[in-house]
This record gives sequence, C-alpha cells and structure tokens, in this order.
Amino acid sequence: MSARASEVIEPPFNLKWGEPALRLEEALLGTNARIAERGKLSGGVEVWKVEGLPGIALQGVSFQLREGKLVAVELQYSKADWSAATYEDFLQNVRRRIEESHGPGQPITRQRETERGIVKTLVGHRWESAGSAIELYYFAAEDPKNVFRSVSLHYKGPASAPAGAAP
Repeated sequence: MSARASEVIEPPFNLKWGEPALRLEEALLGTNARIAERGKLSGGVEVWKVEGLPGIALQGVSFQLREGKLVAVELQYSKADWSAATYEDFLQNVRRRIEESHGPGQPITRQRETERGIVKTLVGHRWESAGSAIELYYFAAEDPKNVFRSVSLHYKGPASAPAGAAP
C-alpha cells in the first residue's frame, strides 16, 4: 500500500467522480469526440462509448454513469502495426506513470492458455486508494495467421460498483 492510500484516484481527462452527465456531455462537445453509442448495463448503469478523443493508439473510451453521475471510465488502446515489443513498452510506460502517482500496484491476473490453436494472454495490475481504483490489462490472442493485442485502463470511482461485484 502506498503513502497515497487516502487519496482518491481521479478519472482521466480532468474529470471528477460523480461528474453529472450533462457536464460530461458538454466537456465532450468541446473536443472532436462523439458519443458513438449509448447503452445500459445491469444495475442501472448507463454506458457511453466515445470515439475521437486524442491519444496514442487510443481506440475508444467508455464512460459509465450510475444515476446520471460518472462512476467508471475505460480506455482501450490498440494499434494493428505495433509489435509485441511495442505493446510491452507501451504497457510498461503506462504502468510507470501510474506508479509515479499511486505507488506500486498489485498483480491481479497472469494467464496464458491455448484454445483451438489460439494462444490467449491476459496480464493485469490494480492500484487502489480511498475506494477508487485503476486496473491495467494487456490482452493478446494469436494464431499462426492472426494477432490481436490491446491494452486497457479501467478507472473505477468510489461508487463504481456494489460490494462484491465483478470487474
């Protein structure tokens, strides 16, 4: 546990947890981003899938709102022409930046399995503070002809999930 354990981990883009939907929508209008899709999850959580926010290899962002207030943000990074080494460098750079702000994270998963000729890899780390968290994941699925790799960052606010809920 880091010395910063009492500080809330804030969401990206200079947002705050509990940000009202209207304020979030206004902030997005000030960028080249657009809300590509709106949907609902169980538990009354609304999800906005947003495209066009700037960032190296940033493919999409999902904002989750409960009762019209921001509770979670997911950033998906993927670039078809990146090698495994480039993904590893990217992942390590993101991890270092998080550790500079929030101290060392905890490994939460490290899996590698082969299913029907597809090698799947999942590696994850988590940082927690004051009921908020960041989870960083690397996922790869590879067969002799195809490769899919991605890095995702999951920001979870203090009110993002009921106790015992799965990530």
